[in-house]
Amino acid sequence: MSSLANRYARALADAAGDDFSTVAAELKAFHKLVTTHEELGEVFANPTIPLEQKEGLLRSLGERLRLHPITANFLGVVLRNQRMSRLDDIQTAVEALMDAHLGIVPVEVTTALPLGVSERRLLERRLKEVVGSDIRLTYRESPDLIGGIVARVGSRYYDGSIRTQLAEFRERLTRRY
Repeated sequence: MSSLANRYARALADAAGDDFSTVAAELKAFHKLVTTHEELGEVFANPTIPLEQKEGLLRSLGERLRLHPITANFLGVVLRNQRMSRLDDIQTAVEALMDAHLGIVPVEVTTALPLGVSERRLLERRLKEVVGSDIRLTYRESPDLIGGIVARVGSRYYDGSIRTQLAEFRERLTRRY
């Protein structure tokens, strides 16, 4: 996450105050709208479309979505500062701030193959026990792991991958001889 995205996220949190959860949810919904409708994202990113037209479109969307005035104003600032292309990073930073505010710990899990629904539920339960609070899981796949999982909780890594176990086994064998 960039420092620019973090600055925008903190500014939004400060401006929103007690309404931060509402504003964060609205920003997430707007971000989803812009990413699912590619043409909309292209309009905001297109430098040949005059700013006034983009602002008009943004106002219209804000009215239809019934955005909180702080959310609408924030998106206007992002647009005028030509940062709509960074909305993805800003949204991620806002979500991280919201998680921190709510005491939710982000956890990134990497597996060699995709996990099934029941495996994900079991893993989530076990990770909640280890962390001791609510978590937000992000899943990735990396065939390099061969098997097993790697979980990152903040700055701590829990490595249960076959790749690491094989490397440790190789190290133990070479130390003995």
